[in-house]
Amino acid sequence: MRPGPRLLPSSLPASATPSAARFRRVLRAAGVAALCLLATPPAATAAGIPAPPHVLAMWNGKDGASVRAELRGYAAAGDRAGATAADRLDAGESAYWLGMQHEQAGRPDSALVEWRRAVRLRGDFDEGFALIDALFRRGGASDLREARGLAQDLATQSNLSMPLRAPEAHARLAWALERLGHADSALAELREHCADLGRRPMWTRRFADIELAAGDTATAWRWLVVASARARRRDPELEALVTRVQHALRYSDERRQLSVNLILDRLSGDEASFVRARGGRIEAVAARDGFPLQCFTFAAAPDSGRRAPCLFVLSPTDTIAAMDSLVAALTGAGHAVALLAPRGTFGSLGKDAYGPEAWLGREAQFEALTTADAVKLMDGLGKRADFAGGAWIVGAVADRALAGLAVARAHKNARALLLLAPRVPYVEVAEYRARLRAMKTRTYVQVSPEEPAALEFGDLLARDTLPGQVRVADSGLAGRGAAIFRGDAKVAQRLLAWLEEKPAAK
Repeated sequence: MRPGPRLLPSSLPASATPSAARFRRVLRAAGVAALCLLATPPAATAAGIPAPPHVLAMWNGKDGASVRAELRGYAAAGDRAGATAADRLDAGESAYWLGMQHEQAGRPDSALVEWRRAVRLRGDFDEGFALIDALFRRGGASDLREARGLAQDLATQSNLSMPLRAPEAHARLAWALERLGHADSALAELREHCADLGRRPMWTRRFADIELAAGDTATAWRWLVVASARARRRDPELEALVTRVQHALRYSDERRQLSVNLILDRLSGDEASFVRARGGRIEAVAARDGFPLQCFTFAAAPDSGRRAPCLFVLSPTDTIAAMDSLVAALTGAGHAVALLAPRGTFGSLGKDAYGPEAWLGREAQFEALTTADAVKLMDGLGKRADFAGGAWIVGAVADRALAGLAVARAHKNARALLLLAPRVPYVEVAEYRARLRAMKTRTYVQVSPEEPAALEFGDLLARDTLPGQVRVADSGLAGRGAAIFRGDAKVAQRLLAWLEEKPAAK
């Protein structure tokens, strides 16, 4: 697929901020005809409204450094004499994305500075939540007081004008209150506003801590049971807490075992059933630092020709079973498949990573560790007859697209990159594209109508990489993540045909 003309996205993230959201609504209203007019920035417009310059910078930048330089300029414009309200909104959004870029790169202090500036200039929920979470991670008394004040403002604002953001705003207020010693007030926030938010890994343990501090031990027990099952009983600190609560409620050991097993047996049973049905194996592998990793391996079908093996970096937003149709298609065509559960997901659980929430604010460290783990796994598997062959295909699902690219860059024998409904922070698009272009690695992006942001991301990659380097395939059917391959056998057939194509000369 040759890159087409440079276009702007037809939609922006669910967390899109006011100026971006204005542009998104205009694009939707204008439809395809308007999109066709957006061929040549910086004069790109939709229905006569210019695209925000910081959005253009993120989509069309040469690399991450160029995006950062442009966003700095736009953010600074909000403090200039004579800046209009619209200027300040756009400057605030630019500062928010600068903060996101700093966080992704492992610069937490710089991220904090930018999010404070974004709150001052614009004060939207995205930067507010990001700043509050960063303050929680620092955890000092002044940090917690600042977080509480901001959370209170956002909670009030959400009640008045943005009810969809209210649960998260009030949950952050509740956590700040608990950390400051106001457990009863924190519990009141949860009960009145937060409903089922505790089901999310980021909040499950926090909700239990709030309820325990406020004396609601019975409710805390339910959340602790969920947390214990997710951590597969491997978190010693959590297990000690569960035992103390069990005894406080006068529950028997049998009740505790049954309560956790009700969830845990289903998790492990679903994984075992999937692997058994596909003739695979669940394997435990030690990382270089001894961290216990879980991977799922599937040999190529005996009657197939031997082709390059595939390694996929799994996402916690997907399920193992969602990979069934894709694994069947690849192994049937002669590709052995390994599914790596990164640290903190599925059965890859250990010290400092008993859930995906452990990596919030530590994305750079996560990417580095995942890359090292994947390369070690590939080298180890490559010594086995069922995975031998030298060349590898690297795949990544959803929000693991960044890690997938890093693995493909790091392994000397990576020959192709498969991205399934990829999600990448918008401020990282330019750097992702620059690295992929420099690698010259053939890339296949699989999307569906339920993953419009992935389609736009794939389109951006295709336009600014080598001709034919990136192929974007839309299934035209329902499905998210790896489950896209379940709807129609032709979806997998197109991928297999692409894998068989002779790569263009580099």
